[in-house]
Amino acid sequence: MPLDAEVDALFALPLGEFTAARNALARRLRKEDPAAAEGVRGLAKPTVPAWAVNQLVRREGDLVEQLLELGEALQKQALRGSVEALRDTQRQERDAVRELVLRAEALLTEAGHSQSARTLERVAATLTAGAQTEAGRAALRAGRLTEELEPTGFEALAGMAAASRSGARDELAEARKAKDERKRQQRRLEEELRELERRAETAEREADRAERAAREAREVAERARRAADEAAASLAEAQ
Repeated sequence: MPLDAEVDALFALPLGEFTAARNALARRLRKEDPAAAEGVRGLAKPTVPAWAVNQLVRREGDLVEQLLELGEALQKQALRGSVEALRDTQRQERDAVRELVLRAEALLTEAGHSQSARTLERVAATLTAGAQTEAGRAALRAGRLTEELEPTGFEALAGMAAASRSGARDELAEARKAKDERKRQQRRLEEELRELERRAETAEREADRAERAAREAREVAERARRAADEAAASLAEAQ
């Protein structure tokens, strides 16, 4: 496997496996290519937010590419001063970041990592910052981040970036509220289901009891009928 592909595979691993796999690759390369081995050895283990963004690139490539295209459009619109178009694209960017952050939250849950507000904010900030510049977009596309990205080097977008991050946090807060509400609704439905099941079980027990009582009553009636028939026969013989 080419070295580039092997390095890329490192960043696709679960975060807990990164260091051991990196060291193993460096040891293997030591005799073949000492310089390459040193470069691999120097790869830092990604932070949790950076790891989450790297996995988004691999699993949600279309959504990430959509965000990067919006970032490029924002860069051009900011230079041209198209305020209306800028606002519309900013809104689309916030929507894209919000959706990606929700996907990142699911990835983090699946991998057993924290989904704290701070972690998710750093994911949102990295996505927003990376989309701002050509270098940032290239870094995101590579999917090999070792730490979160910060807005830099593009003064015309500095204020917009802060607004975007703030907007992303607002959208994230709204998304988390919606998620909490869905959980509350799910709990209510589960409670209603348990109550309906309890009622159904009670009704079934009552129906069973009623059926047994009816069966016993029929048996009593049949015995009484047979006794009455026998008594009538005995009376007829006596007469």
